[in-house]
Amino acid sequence: YTYYWTSLQGCDASVLLSGQEQNAFPNVGSLRGFNVIDNAKTRVEAICNQTVSCADILAVAARDSVVALGGPSWTVLLGRRDSTTASEAQANRDLPPPSSDLGDLIGNFSRKGLDVTDMVALS
Repeated sequence: YTYYWTSLQGCDASVLLSGQEQNAFPNVGSLRGFNVIDNAKTRVEAICNQTVSCADILAVAARDSVVALGGPSWTVLLGRRDSTTASEAQANRDLPPPSSDLGDLIGNFSRKGLDVTDMVALS
């Protein structure tokens, strides 16, 4: 695998770092495996303190899961920083609920300045 350390402003993984965001309506019942990410971060941090974020672990795990299932591989750019705060109220306001249909999702992403291609890539 080839990893690059960059100054990306990627996903912040705040949902992993704050129980408040885990409890937001759009996330309830859909988030599992926190212990796997926490364990990976703990092991890396024991060797090299403050060198990896939960967001980067998630990005690498997503790529490796696709590869393990026979899909393509790609270079994962690293360097994301973990958020230290999260807001259940903001997640409830800004994240689309699981009952959203395609029109609702397109509208939600559009209000954030994102188009359908962005929505598919982020999903």
